[in-house]
Amino acid sequence: MEVSEDRVAKLSEVLRELSLSDVLAFEERDPQFIVVKKLCTALNDPGLVAVLVAMNSVVSYMLTGRGERHWGYFSEYFSRNRPSDLCRDFKAYVMSSPYLARGRGVKVNRIDRFCSAKLHDKLRGLTDLNEAWRLLANGLHSPINSKTVVFAIKMLYYAYRACGVNVKPPEDLPVPVDYRIATLTQCSGLINADVKVLMSRQGIVQEAWGRVTRLSGIPQVNLDALLWVIGGALIYSGFNVDAALRKLIGDSLIPPSKVQVFRDLMMELSRGCLRGDSN
Repeated sequence: MEVSEDRVAKLSEVLRELSLSDVLAFEERDPQFIVVKKLCTALNDPGLVAVLVAMNSVVSYMLTGRGERHWGYFSEYFSRNRPSDLCRDFKAYVMSSPYLARGRGVKVNRIDRFCSAKLHDKLRGLTDLNEAWRLLANGLHSPINSKTVVFAIKMLYYAYRACGVNVKPPEDLPVPVDYRIATLTQCSGLINADVKVLMSRQGIVQEAWGRVTRLSGIPQVNLDALLWVIGGALIYSGFNVDAALRKLIGDSLIPPSKVQVFRDLMMELSRGCLRGDSN
């Protein structure tokens, strides 16, 4: 199983048509970013929002619905129910969320581990995301580049940024490898392997996107926002690029001046999985 250098080069070439400011503007229109921003407004406490987001990140797997809806439910729940006891109240949320029904007991146990390590105290207001990364990996007894840990740090970055706090994501934070990222890795031709295999081989997938990052100049944490949102549109349209593009434009995710660049990017990401009227 090898990374295709030709595909790394082609994807990087298309991505270089987007500036970092283009990517950050897209990030701000990401549904996850928007619902976290709403929570910032409701609670008016960036440190509290950051911890809640970290806690939700570590249970955001095996969902019973789309990730965007899960995060919307989370934001609405805590906007209405400001926690007074973080660990107790977060476990009540886990027990009530329809999106966390699968493996609910395991998810509650993960929150217990989070709280036993005092991460709800240690992470609150901690804007050094490199230190947060180390604390989270140690506290959860997880590899530092595991999907759960790197996703939580990405979402901590989102939380602070959404709340208006200037933070820098770790430069070497890799892309969290979930189903969407694994699917795009396969469909783009970056790695010729089954999606399930790619999800179990996070290291090589992260290496592939790390090469794209270095050539394109877009940090992985910001590239992940693009890939995750575009990946969702492509997957739910059955890899019909034109339908996915219309959805993103309709959701105001893509400005008129960048439509062709995004179409080119989506075509390259879908190269091996194209369906419908795309050509």
